[in-house]
Amino acid sequence: MTQPTPPPTPSDPPPREPAPAWVMGVRLTNPDRPLWPDDGAGAPISKLDLARYFETVGAWMLPHLAGRPCSLVRAPGGIGGPRFFQRHAARGLSPLVTRVDTEGASGKPYLQVDRVEALAALAQMGAIELHPWNGAPGRPDAPGRLVFDLDPDEGLPFDRVVAAALAVRARLEALGLVAFCKTTGGKGLHVVTPLAAPKRGGPDWNAAKAFARRVCEAVAADAPDRYVVNMAKAKRKGRIFLDYLRNDRTATAVAPLSPRARPGATVAFPLIWDQVKPGLDPHTWTLRTAPAALARTTAWADYEAAARPLSPAIRKLDRG
Repeated sequence: MTQPTPPPTPSDPPPREPAPAWVMGVRLTNPDRPLWPDDGAGAPISKLDLARYFETVGAWMLPHLAGRPCSLVRAPGGIGGPRFFQRHAARGLSPLVTRVDTEGASGKPYLQVDRVEALAALAQMGAIELHPWNGAPGRPDAPGRLVFDLDPDEGLPFDRVVAAALAVRARLEALGLVAFCKTTGGKGLHVVTPLAAPKRGGPDWNAAKAFARRVCEAVAADAPDRYVVNMAKAKRKGRIFLDYLRNDRTATAVAPLSPRARPGATVAFPLIWDQVKPGLDPHTWTLRTAPAALARTTAWADYEAAARPLSPAIRKLDRG
């Protein structure tokens, strides 16, 4: 007897896209997409995690971003995939992100983060790192801060970087400026001094850059076996490069609390000077750990009040 033909087995339905999520009013597509494969404890960090991180720390970050063009490092498929650097506004950019024209630039509008919600829009784009300019807010031609990037040669112990930060701080404070420190999320530290923008005139970026170089040269002259101001790799062997080159009109520096496109999802974290001592581990602060650490610290609380004019410091340096 002929057996009846069994009905066809239905094919598996196509996989469904995960439902979008909303953070600060921004719709996140593919919110579960891993941007970092491992948070240091074996779990991935997703686009949604990044947006929620920005929601938590954004109000603290905003004064260091607002009014300044901001470059991005984007990794839409995660840090293991293609990455690219974006300076300019492009088609499809969220209206939450400000577009700003700057005189003497490329003619294309730059990106700017002027509201906390814009950070969620950047997370939707897979923007992992934020690198703002260092001009005064709304005045890119006026130096708003100086950044000294302490970049050690491979293999140097981090305690040497700590010593460099303390040496730069001492120089700046002797010149009447106030110094702050942050990790970079990488192998170095940044020493930052906020500047009071003059009402008119005042030192321009050429003068600010020259001042920063002279400070670095003075530190290097005190310990030439430890520090170098020449960026050539051959000159840096076994020493720390005191990088003054971030002090220019369109130069950038990673924002405090910005994540980095690095294993472990480290972030650039603001420090109090009591933390800048032997044993400091810059990998302590990650996208997972930074929010709770930020809630416990008073780091940079007086940053805006600490802004000082640069002219008196230049005159004091000239007098030797």
